[in-house]
Formats: sequence, structure tokens, C-alpha cells
Amino acid sequence: MTFDNLVFIKHPNDFFEGLMAKYRFDNGKEISVVAGNNLYCITRYGNRKGGPMLEVEDVMKWEVLVDGSEVEGWQTKDQINEIIKKNTQ
Repeated sequence: MTFDNLVFIKHPNDFFEGLMAKYRFDNGKEISVVAGNNLYCITRYGNRKGGPMLEVEDVMKWEVLVDGSEVEGWQTKDQINEIIKKNTQ
């Protein structure tokens, strides 16, 4: 499992003008990866900014939450891959 396996959809809250993906690991933990308005991310629209046409390719850094723990902001794809790796063990 890597970042590239995540399936992103439009964030269900239109305010965020963002994207989100969720995945449940075999061990029961869940990861949430999001980007959009007021979220800890960087997109082509700016820091903590979403947009109506936001695509995965437009996001340089993401906000990540694993199993209700502390939010980890401004995470790159490589950092997210490390978070995924750490939580699949």
C-alpha cells in the first residue's frame, strides 16, 4: 500500500473545496488524507487553500490523520508513504 493506491474523492463538505481519501488497514487502523480550505496543506491555490477544480496533482503537501491520533500537517507523498508503512506493521 502506498500513496498512489489511495482513491481521492471530492471532500463531502463543500466549504473545503478539497479532496479526501480514507483507507482501513488490515490491522483496523484508518488513515485519512485531505487537502482544501483551512486544512494543513499546500496546493496550487496556496497554503491551506482549496479550489473548485482541485486535483491530486495540484497538491504538494497534505493533512494526514491516522486512527484519531494527532493531525500531521503539510506531509509530502514520501512522508505519507512512511506513515502508511509505519501503520501497516
